[in-house]
Amino acid sequence: MNRQEQLDMLKKEYNEMEVPEEALEALQRGIQKAKQEKQAGLSARMQQKDNFRKAGWQWKSAVRVVAAASVLALLIVPNVNPKIAEAVADVPVLNKVIDLVTIHHYQEEAADEKYAASVKTPELTAKGDAQLQSSVGEINAEVVAYADRMIEQFQQEMEQQGGVYGLDITYNVVTDSEEWFALQINTVETVAGGAETVHYYNLDKLSGRYVLLADLFREDADYVTAISENIKEQMTHRMEVDENVVYDINCELPEDNFQQIAENQTFYRNQDGQLVIVFNEYEVAPGFMGCPEFVIGDAVLKPLLAE
Repeated sequence: MNRQEQLDMLKKEYNEMEVPEEALEALQRGIQKAKQEKQAGLSARMQQKDNFRKAGWQWKSAVRVVAAASVLALLIVPNVNPKIAEAVADVPVLNKVIDLVTIHHYQEEAADEKYAASVKTPELTAKGDAQLQSSVGEINAEVVAYADRMIEQFQQEMEQQGGVYGLDITYNVVTDSEEWFALQINTVETVAGGAETVHYYNLDKLSGRYVLLADLFREDADYVTAISENIKEQMTHRMEVDENVVYDINCELPEDNFQQIAENQTFYRNQDGQLVIVFNEYEVAPGFMGCPEFVIGDAVLKPLLAE
């Protein structure tokens, strides 16, 4: 098969959007043939100069066709062909993938049913980006340390037999987009009543960084005040339109009012890329309000964001 026939075959495969295994093999044969021609000697190459230049232009075109077809096939039919998946295993742009599994499920229940615990500890895995893998490792270490600390606290409560105590820790992926990943850890502790706390671990897939709230803003930006004031406005509006909504503002005792968020208040970016600030149960509202969330608009954020 001559080079023109190879080119026609590759273009046909591109137009039909087939996984280009044959094209890749043809490309390898062409490269090997070019190496052999190079070794044939200067005089032989000079005699074929014009023909080779023309063939070289055609071959470069074929390479571009193969490359384009490979990228499109990977974007349209990912993970269909194991050989293709293996071939791009080291390409960060195509391979910033985060997976999640449960590595440990601690369960304990006392005979008198006064004490019960269920703690699911997740583990993230990532491939295709060294920085992302490092960030995932940091998050995994924090999650395991938190789970171990809560389990130890539960076991101490059981030993002391001081009353009813329950512990339930679960996790959930709330965002997994091309640019962002957010893992939620949800904890419910029962001591007479119940108290729910949430924490989010955020990964910027583009940079591979584990992101805290402060990392989103310029060093000189007073984002705490700006976001806090916006949240107060949202609280007031929600209470005005729904009498069943209650937040800790305009309280009789000023010290009971919500003042401001923490510098690294728990947050996540949703699937639309919006910043969502989250509070634990009882933190800024009565318990029946659960864990309040507030979406912060671009008008508030743009003057504060890091470039």
